[in-house]
Amino acid sequence: MIPTILVQVALIIIIIRSLYVVIQKANLPSKFWLDILFHISVALIALHFLL
Repeated sequence: MIPTILVQVALIIIIIRSLYVVIQKANLPSKFWLDILFHISVALIALHFLL
């Protein structure tokens, strides 16, 4: 089994990476809303599992 701390660290990395991509894509002149919404939902699901 994977220790709980490793799963928590992985979820934190997923959240940070998703938010980073959202910020990058939001700053582009032509926004790809489906990609932005996808990364927001990935961050929300990871946050739900973390809490």
